Formats: sequence, structure tokens, C-alpha cells
Amino acid sequence: MVFDGEVQQRSLVVSGATRPAGPGQDAAEPAAPGSARWWAERVAAARRRRPRVGGLSTERVVAAALEVMRSGGVDTLTVRAVADHLGTSSGSLYRHIASRDELIALIADHVLGDIRLVRTGRGWRHDVEGLMRELRRVLLTQPLPASTGRNQSGYGPNALRLVDAALGRFLDAGLAPRQAAFAASTVIQYVAGVVEIERSAAGRGAHGAVGADGFGQLVAGLPADQFAALRTAGDAYVSMPADEVFSYGMSRFLDGIASEIAAGRPDGSSPATR
Repeated sequence: MVFDGEVQQRSLVVSGATRPAGPGQDAAEPAAPGSARWWAERVAAARRRRPRVGGLSTERVVAAALEVMRSGGVDTLTVRAVADHLGTSSGSLYRHIASRDELIALIADHVLGDIRLVRTGRGWRHDVEGLMRELRRVLLTQPLPASTGRNQSGYGPNALRLVDAALGRFLDAGLAPRQAAFAASTVIQYVAGVVEIERSAAGRGAHGAVGADGFGQLVAGLPADQFAALRTAGDAYVSMPADEVFSYGMSRFLDGIASEIAAGRPDGSSPATR
């Protein structure tokens, strides 16, 4: 996204956003942090203002917020705590950030700037998988809890950069725009869901499902005439490492896309509806 003539890869450095009303909107109703309108208002505000050299910026605020979280966890993240870290007043910070929710929206998008948009040179399938592995890597290590990120809309410059890259890879594969949109949305949601499970206290890790010790004993104590499938494949189910589950899901998804392309149906239609 362009800001002051430069492409911002890490975060959109803007402040002082206003809340103009759109058609059918209440002029007093602020845009939800992280929404498309919220980001659009910040872009418009950034174009109007003239930042002071060496003055407080949104980029500095986000960096300070990350330091606050690293020191004390997400529960310590408040506008006052960030202001104290910067050695300024909450009033000064409110000219850049209106609330804690806005801080979280900015941080969530800032983190996505770490995704590397690498082309493998081995075709669309490897490019999609490489991009999604990058998304997984970044989401697994981001400082915000998975539930916090889930509650944020993804319309910041770095989120749009990811979506643009995903759409581009599927369009390169030969999918029609609508099917490229379905494919990009599905695969991004798949990765986000997998990561949320991996990061949960009862998820799946490098050695299989969390809390599975004693699984064999548990199954052995169940009624002998029930849970036949668990007796056959349960050990494999709880022992599968997260990396292998992720790879399996990605492969099956990409197999489906490849089969549509090979069948000459890049728009996803069946022979009966063409």
C-alpha cells in the first residue's frame, strides 16, 4: 500500500484518523478497528497530515506496544502502558491511537509483514504451499493470542498483501477470478484454523495430540462392542505430529485445485453445468 510515495511492507504509519460517514451510516458511529472503513480513514488522514520530524508516529507506538507485551503479556497492553513506555502522556498517544482495540488491530497487521512472498520457480502449487507455510510460521510465533487475532478483520496493508499474493498464485494457475477467490479464502482459513488448534492448550504439537498420554489405556477400558474405529486407527490419530497433519491437509486441498484445472474446469463448474 502506498503512503507518502513509499510502499509500506511492515506497517501503515498513519495517525489522526477521522470518522467521516459513508452512505447510510451514522456520522457519530466510528468504524470498527481493523475494518476496511477504519483502514481507509487512516489512509485518508495520513495523506492530509504533515508528521513532525522526530515526533511520535504510529510505527513507534506499535513498536512500543510490542515491547509492552513482550515484557508483561497481552493483558498488560493498555494505551497508558504504551504511553508510559514511550515517556509521553496518554493524551498524546490518543492523537494516534484511539483505543486498545486499535492497538491490537495495528499489531495484528504489523505481524503479517513478516510473511516472505517468495516465488519458488516450481509452479503455482509450490508457490501456494510456500506462501501458506510462511503464513503458518508467522501466526505460530505472533505475540497476540490466537483468539485475539480471530476477532480482527483483515484489511490492513500487510493482510491485503497476503491476500493479493494468494489470489495471484491461483490466477496464475489458470483459475477464474471467482474460483481464485474461493481457493484463496479457503486455504487462508485452513491455515488460520490449524494454527489456532496448534496454539491452544489442547491442540496438536510436534509429538502428536496434547494430553494423549494414557490413550491406549483409555480405549482399552471402553465397551468392547463400541469404538471399533478408534481401536483400529486411534493410536495413529493421537500420534500424528502437527507438521504432518498440516502437510497432509495442504496436499489434499491442492490436489483438488489441480484436478479442477486438469479437467478443464478452472471455474469450478461441473460438466453438467457448463
